[in-house]
Amino acid sequence: MDISPSAMANLALSMQSANTNATVGTLMLRKSLNLASSEISSLMQSVSPQLATSGTLGTQINTYA
Repeated sequence: MDISPSAMANLALSMQSANTNATVGTLMLRKSLNLASSEISSLMQSVSPQLATSGTLGTQINTYA
């Protein structure tokens, strides 16, 4: 099976392009997951429950559902 040099070059370029596209997609996914993670972390910190400081209810045991 003979493959012409131009066909081989075209195949190599298309494989390189596919590899570049996959790399870019992976980087974009990683950045979006990192952004979502930081947003969730800040959201969770902003809704931290206020614990009871006086009285008989909620001052001895601290549980979360």
